[in-house]
Amino acid sequence: MAIESLSAKEQNIVLQCMKATAAHVDDWEKHSRLGIEADDLQQVIARWPSIDDRDEACAGFLAINNCMNEVCHGFQIPSAEWSTWFDTTIAEVESIYQKWLALKQTHGGIR
Repeated sequence: MAIESLSAKEQNIVLQCMKATAAHVDDWEKHSRLGIEADDLQQVIARWPSIDDRDEACAGFLAINNCMNEVCHGFQIPSAEWSTWFDTTIAEVESIYQKWLALKQTHGGIR
C-alpha cells in the first residue's frame, strides 16, 4: 500500500488533511465531494494508519485522495486558521499529495 511508503510525518499530514476536510465540508455534501459518506470518513480517521488504499473504489483510497485534493484545490482555509489544522505549509501538503499519487501510479482529482 502506498500509504505505508510515506514517512510517519507524511502520514500524519495526510491524516491532518482528512480531519480538516471532515470539519470544513458539510456532512450533506461529503458524498458528492469525497465519494464517501461522513461516517465512512470518520471510520477511516479512527482506523488510521491501519487503512487500505490499494483499490481506488475503497474508502481508504477515496478518503486520502479526495481529502488531499480538497485541501490542495477545493475549500480554502484562512491563513489565520491554517495552523489549527496543519503543522506544515500548503506547499508541503501538495508535495505529499503528489508523492502519494506517484506511489499509486495514478493522477489527482476527485474520484
